[in-house]
Amino acid sequence: GHAEGLLSAGALPEPTFELAQWPPVDAVAVEVGDAYEVLLGMGYEYGPVFQGLRAVWRRGEEVFAEVALPEQAHGDAARFGVHPALLDAVLHAPLVVGDGQTVLPFSWAGVGLYSAGVTGVRARIARVRENTVALTIADSTGAPVLSVEALATRPISADQLTAGHRTDSLHRIEWSAAPAGSGSASAQVPGWVVAESLAGSLDGGVAECVLVEVSAGVHEVLGLVQGWLA
Repeated sequence: GHAEGLLSAGALPEPTFELAQWPPVDAVAVEVGDAYEVLLGMGYEYGPVFQGLRAVWRRGEEVFAEVALPEQAHGDAARFGVHPALLDAVLHAPLVVGDGQTVLPFSWAGVGLYSAGVTGVRARIARVRENTVALTIADSTGAPVLSVEALATRPISADQLTAGHRTDSLHRIEWSAAPAGSGSASAQVPGWVVAESLAGSLDGGVAECVLVEVSAGVHEVLGLVQGWLA
């Protein structure tokens, strides 16, 4: 498997954080106008829905972020505890103010969800040890939405990150022969099927109509085969 986890059914403790004071006291604003150009140069290629970073502040080992879903994604927010693009955009903030190292999330521990369906959040990302941060996320009023005790990341090169886009050698369509006798007696598959083309006749001259007839016939048979396979 590629992942494993533990889900607890126990009641969550009451959250002990809030982000009502906004922007945070003594935090210094960080320019993020070119944030996604910077991230693209690091190998992160984010589409429009994932470009949710609106503002970033820094205070010592803490990074604060304001993140919002684009209008076209608001209708999907209620489908999730926290919309994936919204949560992902929170993690863009430490990348923008970091040392330029490309990293990916590796493990999450102590995750608590207190609210759902929000379209915009405030977030605090605090370093707890090397390659590990804690997250506290609130809604636009500062009320708790999500907390993460420890999110560990792992370094990855920009080349490794973009290599996942080149999947020609990994995905292909292949025909596999069915083992002898695998079909049921009531569903025998013939070796040949003759399909009569419904394309027009060859009235008007063979030279002009053969290609039209063949093209129409091939498309018609393609649809027939696709329906038969389905």
